Amino acid sequence: MRTHQRVKLTLWIILLFGLTIVYPFMLYTDQPFIAKWRTLYIETAMSTMTHQWLATAFIPADIIAEVQQGRANIMEYQKDVESIWTSDGHKTAMELVGELEGDQADEKEVFYALFPELDRDSMEAFLEDHPDYLEDGYMKINIDWCTKGENTGITTTAGDHVMAVNASHSLLICEVKGNLYNGRLAIVKDAERVDLGTCRKLFTGYGMRAPELADYNDAILLINASGFVDDEGNGTGGTPYGYLKVNGEVMQGAYGHDYKILGFDEEHYLHIGGQTTAEQLVDAIEFGPALIVNGENMMKYAYTGFGLQPRTAIGQAADKTVLMLVIDGRQTHSQGATIETCKDILERYGAIQACNLDGGSSSVMYYNGRVITKPSTSSGNPDGRMLPDAFIVKN
Repeated sequence: MRTHQRVKLTLWIILLFGLTIVYPFMLYTDQPFIAKWRTLYIETAMSTMTHQWLATAFIPADIIAEVQQGRANIMEYQKDVESIWTSDGHKTAMELVGELEGDQADEKEVFYALFPELDRDSMEAFLEDHPDYLEDGYMKINIDWCTKGENTGITTTAGDHVMAVNASHSLLICEVKGNLYNGRLAIVKDAERVDLGTCRKLFTGYGMRAPELADYNDAILLINASGFVDDEGNGTGGTPYGYLKVNGEVMQGAYGHDYKILGFDEEHYLHIGGQTTAEQLVDAIEFGPALIVNGENMMKYAYTGFGLQPRTAIGQAADKTVLMLVIDGRQTHSQGATIETCKDILERYGAIQACNLDGGSSSVMYYNGRVITKPSTSSGNPDGRMLPDAFIVKN
């Protein structure tokens, strides 16, 4: 038998083996490792608008339906949860700083009280190497290496690389990364600076890309918030999907679909819930699922966390610190993250309330004049897509 005939026969044998043995095994085995990655693949494909065929073309409908039912079970589990904040005597970050300043504590100690998330030794090593950042004192430190392409060497106490420290705006930004994902976490100590910003032509025209939206709302930091109406892929980004309340005024009613209403009340506490919750809030949107409510893990029955996608999420710790998270996805440097991974990151930084926001090609973080994540828009626009609104940190 000639060589090319042997090769052809071998390929046919491999194909036949794959179709009759390997393929059915991969579809129906309960082996944990394979079952996990099969579910992750299905969830990733089915959570997109245009690539569901990657699952439906190769996987039987009953297997897909079983995975989708798992998602429905999670939404049902958290259907009636509502955030409850109790007065337990816990001081907020800003109250603690105010007390120290009132006692005329050393400015250095006030700085580290403001940012307990900073690893002090690595921060001091950076300042020793870059003394110019201390010219105006600790409370005027303004480090911004978010797009510099170099490592500051500063880390958080959780071990993440710090990219920005802005004492006057009471925030820091760190890089969060895992085997499959890369993203940015903004840690905002002053909840009073956090607001909901909307686009110029809300409901009537196009949304705004992140830099323009930040400029319009006088924001130094921004992450996307609501989803938007996108009928047949022709949405202009100006009409948010679901409930919207701005400065106490209800702009649009809830759509439902198992989503949560989330936002901030007059005292700048983040709440997650339903219509009862909405009545307490000054600014609110509608999205989901909830990740953490009242310190309880809302994703504990999740198998793979709704697939690997670009993600955006928001949370708040007991001391009112607001956590704003964006994970890149669908790219070589970052495939994306599950919703459960987002929950784990926010929980690592003390979140007791947290909720998923719109993800996919909407996921974007803007800071100090430019976008510092890498949106996955089909157009390749580095500023991301048009957005109806965003959670912002005011200048």
